Amino acid sequence: MATAFVDGWQKDETTVIVAAGVSNSAETERAAFEREDRMLDEVLARKELERVVYFGSCAVGNPAERQTPYLQHKARMEARILSDSRGQVFRLPQVVGEGGNPHTLTNFLRARIESGESFDVWARAERNLIDIQDVAALGTHVLRHRDQFPSMMSLADINSTNMLTIVQSMESVLGRQGNYRILDQGVAFPIETRDCQRAALACGVPLGPGYLRALLGKYYANVGNS
Repeated sequence: MATAFVDGWQKDETTVIVAAGVSNSAETERAAFEREDRMLDEVLARKELERVVYFGSCAVGNPAERQTPYLQHKARMEARILSDSRGQVFRLPQVVGEGGNPHTLTNFLRARIESGESFDVWARAERNLIDIQDVAALGTHVLRHRDQFPSMMSLADINSTNMLTIVQSMESVLGRQGNYRILDQGVAFPIETRDCQRAALACGVPLGPGYLRALLGKYYANVGNS
């Protein structure tokens, strides 16, 4: 995440983009959460800053999501940032980019489809995917025009996508069929994206129909054949 924002913000000494912290949504260790707490203490204590940006989670705002220790921590961090007039929270869905973090949804699906290892697909579940480079483009636009946007907003595709559709899209990109069971489980994943849509139109990010397939193709099209 930090690398994606380098070009626009590395030399801006009035802005801190908090791109380090707890990245594993399955995290339960208190020490990991406390490290991020201390990091925010240090950042918010810097009086010279004009903007402090924090990446929250779209799942925090979804009442259907189980409130895990990770999501409870994210909610607390969002509140801390928003209590400061300099704070800007960008809630994110599943972010897709380069890197081998096995905890991401798309890397998990790629690994299972390539290996043939079985997994379950919840037929009624939805997820929302966005390109890390588009997060940077959208976030930069919002920060440059802060008077036009709220201090907390989601950066996400216009609509969430059914998990079976995501799996089938990954199969198409990899040119392989996965080994999975389809279970009648899961819930929708609604995200308020009107503000994000305004930013996307302004900076040319092509959210909406075709976005998911293009996104998976960008990062995974050649992986299955490598």
